[in-house]
Amino acid sequence: MNFLFFTVSAGEGHNQVAKTVADQLKNHDPGHNVEIIDTFNYMHPHLHKIVFEAYIKSIKYIPALYGFIYKRSEYTDSSITDVSEFLNKVLLSKKLLRLIDDFKPDVIVCTHPFPAEALSVLKRKNKINIPIISILTDYAIHPSWINKEVDYYILPSENFIHEFQYWQIPPEKGRFLGIPVDEKFKAQLDRNQLCAKLGVENTFTALIMGGGLGLGNITETLNYLFTYNIDIQIIAIAGKNEELYRYLSQINRDNLKVFGYVNNIDEFMSVSDIIITKPGGITVTESLIKELPIIVTWNLPGQEERNTEFILNNGIGMVATSPNSLISCISLLKEDKEKYGIIQQNMHRLRKPDSTKAIVEFLLNLS
Repeated sequence: MNFLFFTVSAGEGHNQVAKTVADQLKNHDPGHNVEIIDTFNYMHPHLHKIVFEAYIKSIKYIPALYGFIYKRSEYTDSSITDVSEFLNKVLLSKKLLRLIDDFKPDVIVCTHPFPAEALSVLKRKNKINIPIISILTDYAIHPSWINKEVDYYILPSENFIHEFQYWQIPPEKGRFLGIPVDEKFKAQLDRNQLCAKLGVENTFTALIMGGGLGLGNITETLNYLFTYNIDIQIIAIAGKNEELYRYLSQINRDNLKVFGYVNNIDEFMSVSDIIITKPGGITVTESLIKELPIIVTWNLPGQEERNTEFILNNGIGMVATSPNSLISCISLLKEDKEKYGIIQQNMHRLRKPDSTKAIVEFLLNLS
């Protein structure tokens, strides 16, 4: 079968989900023809660079504006649709049709709403007739994802059945299969061996990170913990944020271990007792599978606010908006075994460790 994936480089999550499912399809049968298209980069490399840089700058320097646009579009998606229709007509239509004609996909998978809308425009005009599958990458349904031409939506949790109904989507289009992450997160790893491998102590440990881009208030969070001199081991992951990595590497603390961009987050989660992080959809999912209680100290406005609501509403973590509340959250989870156990039970109930396998099976059965 031929599988064509469309993603957008807005953070790491959309690309990561596309790669995870695509790799699993190829592992299932090397004969499958699988290709991932970064939509903006394919459409126009210079535009891709502009859009990506604008996205990063907006969430770093003017997050309130980003949040305003996100929340306003939660009530009306007309502006998003208009932009997608314009881009489709002016820039994307011929290139997309040529790509689809050459590749001849049996199934198209979108991990970002923009390509899903652009493809829906083509389907609306009867220029393509190929199943379109949208895989949501956060714990929220934003109207930008909703297009009647999309054949199926893969949703993170059964909890979203009511939102699905609210948007008047036919229930047969919903598949509550979870957010796919690498299969390695399912593995039960030996903590003692991993601690030796990673060069850390086997003691109560907080993993601090800000997604693949190293965003958030990691420096401030560490300052809080050092000020209170809390007795825990801290693993800080800077991701692709080289400036943050250089700064953290200069801190001389016996209980602090600093790493840059790593591809074994599953191992770091396995040697940790809590994760202090911004609530990206992938990070939340990986933490769920590892049953690693979450403390949110910072979030992007928009989808990560919705992810934070999901964390609180389902009892899988806590939110700390001040130094005192952060110390309280850590101390509670460290000392109150019953509270810690309840959170892990909630995570066990919600986790979908076989999500990637289930999604691949679903896609294969569409032929």
